[in-house]
Amino acid sequence: MARILAFILILAAVLPETQAQVLRDKRVHTRGMLHETVYNTGEIGRKWFYRDHDITLDPLMEWPGNSATTIDGLQYSGQHNIIGGGISIAASYSGTNIFNLDERMFSFGGSSGQHVPITVAGVYSFPISIERVENYPLLDDGSLNPAYDPNEAEEIITAQWGTNTGISVTRTSRAWSYPDYDDLIIFEYTFENTGDKDGDGNPDNNETLHEVLIGFHYGVAPSMMGFQRWYGTWEYDFMYKNDLRGYFDRHRWLRYVVNIGNGVNADFAQSGKPDPKYFASFAASGEQGGGLMSPQAPGIQMLYYDRNYLATKGNTFALDPRVSNERMITSDSTLKQPFMNKVESGNSREDKMRPKLVPYTRWSGTYTPYRETVFPPPPGTEDPDTLRWIGRGAYNFRQSYKAVGHHIVFGPYILPPGAKVEFSMAEVVGYGAADGPGEWDEGGGLGEVIDEQLPWHEVPHFADRVIDPASGQTLVENYIGEFGYPDYVNSDVRTVKDVADMAYNAYTGRAPVLPLWPEDNPPDGVYQIPTPPPAPVVRITNNDRAHSVLRWGRAQESFSHPRLTGPVATYRVQRSQAAIGPWQTLAEIPVGSANNLTESDLYEFIDTETTVGESQWYAVTSLDAQGNESGKTNLMEVTSQLGAAEKLIEVHAVPNPFYLRSGFTTGGGGNSAQQIGFYGLPERATIEIYSYSGQLVDTIEHDAAQYSVPWFQVTRNDQEIASGVYFFVVQTPDGEIYRGKFTVIK
Repeated sequence: MARILAFILILAAVLPETQAQVLRDKRVHTRGMLHETVYNTGEIGRKWFYRDHDITLDPLMEWPGNSATTIDGLQYSGQHNIIGGGISIAASYSGTNIFNLDERMFSFGGSSGQHVPITVAGVYSFPISIERVENYPLLDDGSLNPAYDPNEAEEIITAQWGTNTGISVTRTSRAWSYPDYDDLIIFEYTFENTGDKDGDGNPDNNETLHEVLIGFHYGVAPSMMGFQRWYGTWEYDFMYKNDLRGYFDRHRWLRYVVNIGNGVNADFAQSGKPDPKYFASFAASGEQGGGLMSPQAPGIQMLYYDRNYLATKGNTFALDPRVSNERMITSDSTLKQPFMNKVESGNSREDKMRPKLVPYTRWSGTYTPYRETVFPPPPGTEDPDTLRWIGRGAYNFRQSYKAVGHHIVFGPYILPPGAKVEFSMAEVVGYGAADGPGEWDEGGGLGEVIDEQLPWHEVPHFADRVIDPASGQTLVENYIGEFGYPDYVNSDVRTVKDVADMAYNAYTGRAPVLPLWPEDNPPDGVYQIPTPPPAPVVRITNNDRAHSVLRWGRAQESFSHPRLTGPVATYRVQRSQAAIGPWQTLAEIPVGSANNLTESDLYEFIDTETTVGESQWYAVTSLDAQGNESGKTNLMEVTSQLGAAEKLIEVHAVPNPFYLRSGFTTGGGGNSAQQIGFYGLPERATIEIYSYSGQLVDTIEHDAAQYSVPWFQVTRNDQEIASGVYFFVVQTPDGEIYRGKFTVIK
């Protein structure tokens, strides 16, 4: 062991500091309704793979957030929508054989994988840093944040990594809690030719990079919850050629996926995976977010791509200098973008992706005036921007039934040392893709055969019938008309297209006027967003009747902002059995209400409907006089307990005797049946538990303003305790002591 330790110390001393200390790391966006995990290696969500992943502890484009749940005793990780995501870079040096893949450099930062994940860190990506910044209006103590920047997002994560190509990447992602903007996350990327091929901060060469292709890749499969409820697993066999359909809205540069059910014709209504057992009750009550287990339409929208450093005709194998290529090039002789716009299966293994990331082939083909990739306007419409798309990478609509793999690639670029190119994009998720009939997009097909509508299919929606994927029978003629939207759809921004329009607005500061063209946008976001009054910071305790007591201060009433929709006029107190709803409004409290202000000038609301052991979620939102509402940024789960005893008098172990699976219930899930509760505790006390022979079994430090504390029946050595009689000793800091005993029968 001493030799190993010495070797580690020597290794740390001789390695560069970044290599010795910087490891693959992650941060998580949780501020809005859309939750996402990002890494300092390029990966988004997780490493890309599609087998054996029915549990996740990290959000994978989770919408709505906090969606983990239990149904019939089975635990589900929730509404996760991607099997992985990230970037790719391919580049060559001058003089290398572009047709020899062994001489071309490839970097896969979360963009490649199949049934098992590949190693990214230390092979393709070299972590440099990752930082999450909370730009919240209020601090944790409820006071105004003096450092708050009204022209920035509320949550900002910046990650940096080097790659084996010598291109270093900086990615900044932004999220908001405002109800019109909380279903999106905007990503800004900078790719710089630093020559640093191992992330140590030092250039390894000073070469110009040629034929550089930069790709953004997502494996989209909405959603884990729906697949698990129907098939018991979130597996590739059910994603591929079966339940999912991909679409491309080229007016918004938006690609998205919907779940239409078990191979049901795409011209039918979107099924959204109606729950196979409880559809009617969930739909009527709003429990579990309603009767649809996969209503999401997750998408990726391009907001900006860089036209600087694009290779010109004669300087790239993407453009044959012997022919005109006039349909493929712009007025400055560069290639029209995107280079590729591919929808594919979820299999993006390395040996499959390498031959696609070369300049002399276009994996997705290009839009042309003839047959396969031609697209006349959708049926019954006129489309004035058709000609502008001719020559760009085509969305291969014939394979949109594969749906999972989404690949959009730009270039080729020529990057001399120090050159930078920038890109911006957004993750967007909505409740379906359309709010009614009449929307047509490319994709949604059932296979390779081109039908009479060519690439177009009408976008499925929920203002229509919902079909049982198993039987094909209609469950309801108009789901939205009958049941409405779930509570987590918290504004008039509902569908994925609505959300994409808000992403465009947040990024550019302009209202969208279709068609949208990323090359017309700025390289950096504007982020001049209308802001509702912030929600207060709320503290929740229990009184001596186990009622929940909510208290909050008044700092948000003094909040100022150049685009504030209005000052706080009302506080809305809400409660739910789950974070995603349905929410019950318990009270609406006007600002300055004498009935709710304490002597300490704190607002107070007491929920008198709670009892010991019950678990519920609370949120207090702020509304202005026009009804603009904050997000539920103070969302909190509370298990009701009795308030702490004023002094140590008598402590009870409950249940006593303890029989297997008769345990103290806290609402905390599967372990509650293994808990014993100690009741009658003051705010601070130490509990020592002894076996019948006098051996110390465990020590519990209680430091909470509640009357009881649960104990999981394990010893200090993590061993489950045996049947028998046990003694406990409770002692306060003032020296008060109480002794008792309990019995365990298993």
